[in-house]
Amino acid sequence: MNQKANRFRVFVLGAGFSHAAGLPLATELWREVRRRARGLTGRAEHFRDDLDAYIQYRKDCDGVTLTPDEVDFEEFLAFLDIEHYLGLRGSDTWSVDGNEAQVVVKTLIGEILAEAMPSPSAVPQLYRRFAGGLLPNDYVLTFNYDVLLERALESVGKPFRLFPRRLNNVRSGGAEVDNSQEEVVVLKLHGSIDWFDRSQYSEREAAFAAQGLRSRPPDPVFANTADLDVVPLLDGPRFPNDPLREMHRVRRLENLNYRSFLFLCTPWLLSPSSLKILYASTLRDFWYGLGDAGTLNFGLAIIGFSLPRHDDYAHQVLYRLVTNYQTRYWQEDVFGRGLKKSPLVLIDRRSSDEEMEEIRKRYAFVDWTKTQTYMDGFDENAVDLLLGNMPSEPAV
Repeated sequence: MNQKANRFRVFVLGAGFSHAAGLPLATELWREVRRRARGLTGRAEHFRDDLDAYIQYRKDCDGVTLTPDEVDFEEFLAFLDIEHYLGLRGSDTWSVDGNEAQVVVKTLIGEILAEAMPSPSAVPQLYRRFAGGLLPNDYVLTFNYDVLLERALESVGKPFRLFPRRLNNVRSGGAEVDNSQEEVVVLKLHGSIDWFDRSQYSEREAAFAAQGLRSRPPDPVFANTADLDVVPLLDGPRFPNDPLREMHRVRRLENLNYRSFLFLCTPWLLSPSSLKILYASTLRDFWYGLGDAGTLNFGLAIIGFSLPRHDDYAHQVLYRLVTNYQTRYWQEDVFGRGLKKSPLVLIDRRSSDEEMEEIRKRYAFVDWTKTQTYMDGFDENAVDLLLGNMPSEPAV
């Protein structure tokens, strides 16, 4: 993060942020993925075959007998990730997006969340208020696949970008950071249901051109850009080797029929696996420098992210972020403007002493004397707390 951005606030979003808008939590998502996968045929039947293979694997290796309802979603997908990442199927490896079961999961996640998404004109006022309270250079780090925040920001006319920094004067030896635009920075750390990588389609276009063909290759996304409003994720000058150069967004999700392009085009997201870090190199720039975040930020909030045990890398990053925030320059007027850090805000939904103890164990590194908690979930009172408690600094 650049120095200017470090003066502002950081918001970390998990599934609990979107739940109030009708988006499913992880366990609900897995149940629905399984339900829909049961009815698929053809190559998609590999999902059921792989689930059976995983159940047999656990029985043979661990002596554990599981029913499909008892399978841990993240562990099953980690089993698939190892098979694909190491190429254990050799020439039968399906695609760069994953083997068949992985593609089924990603496509069904996109379909389920797109169906649950409120339309751009129906974004709940709760999210419009939150988006309206964000300031230029605020950083939002979200682990969610949905596009709820983007739609909320657009509905209130709040400028934002989906990549860490704008660049100027890009050359082989480096580039200048462009701080001229005032916008909220939203980094989707696990990808998004509306992201699609154009690189394979670009290769097909080049092959068509080399054969002297004037027609465009068929594709459910990139051959229908007018209907879907497909736009690049990045904006402005970039390095030639930027892994996101070919990433695009489908802005009209309502015109996208995920099931119709199963195995033809896959939404770019990190499947909810305990080993998703294997595929995170595309988003490495999003994580760059986060180990120092929190040091000079003047507000920090974690909303609806229960810090699941299988995301060890997220645990490590949040530990650094929170520790930096609560120990470095705490209650010091760093820039001489009379602006000091406010307590960390932690918003979740916990209704019993046992549930409270669980989240305290997961966030054992938090200094609770420097923290405000709200345990009724993300609602209007939570937004009041966020907007009223976290200091802000006018853009300079």
